[in-house]
Amino acid sequence: MEVVFFNRTSNPIWFFLLILAFSCSSDKETKEETSEALILTVEEKEMTMVLEGLGQFPEWTANWKSIEPGFDATAFDFARGYTYEVLEWPEENFIMPNTAFYPYLVPQPDGNGVVDIYSYKVSFNEEGKPYFNPDSEVIYFKSNGMRERLLFIGPSGAFEEAIWVSPDHLLVAGIFEEETGVRPIVWLIIPGENRYLYFESPVVSSQYPREGYLKKKLNKINFLK
Repeated sequence: MEVVFFNRTSNPIWFFLLILAFSCSSDKETKEETSEALILTVEEKEMTMVLEGLGQFPEWTANWKSIEPGFDATAFDFARGYTYEVLEWPEENFIMPNTAFYPYLVPQPDGNGVVDIYSYKVSFNEEGKPYFNPDSEVIYFKSNGMRERLLFIGPSGAFEEAIWVSPDHLLVAGIFEEETGVRPIVWLIIPGENRYLYFESPVVSSQYPREGYLKKKLNKINFLK
């Protein structure tokens, strides 16, 4: 068997491929650095929205304060930002005025639809008794007849409050369960740009009741029957 050795300095094709590979790698790193910098810049600009929005969740912050006295609504730290692919389909808002979740809808300020964070979490059995599903979803029923999923979280977390802090920014407060306990989390969603920012509290609680706040919040639903 003949073994052929390539001379790296004298083979023009090999040298061209080497330069091309280096160029592609360099471009990729530059794009990644630019993307990361953009997220960090946006986080600084919109941190004020997060703090102002948390000020409009007095029951949520008071609940955390009663469980963990060290909780501070102004101490959330930016963790990371995400872009997401739009997941939507034709579906009109099924939550009518005479239904259990209607009082908890969050209207978009410009009249472009409503947000619902509870109907996916709570279901009713055949006897009409409510129960909690393991998963949660932030649903945006748009005025154009489309339903869009803005956020989804599995059994490790839950969405507990939501408010539009501007016509383009939706603030959602909730929890995420870690190995050491439950942590308060805030999501700032920008639906028009298909991205959201993720903020964490330094507080982690081993005392937090998983559905305790939701039962208080959804006081128009009788979880005791």
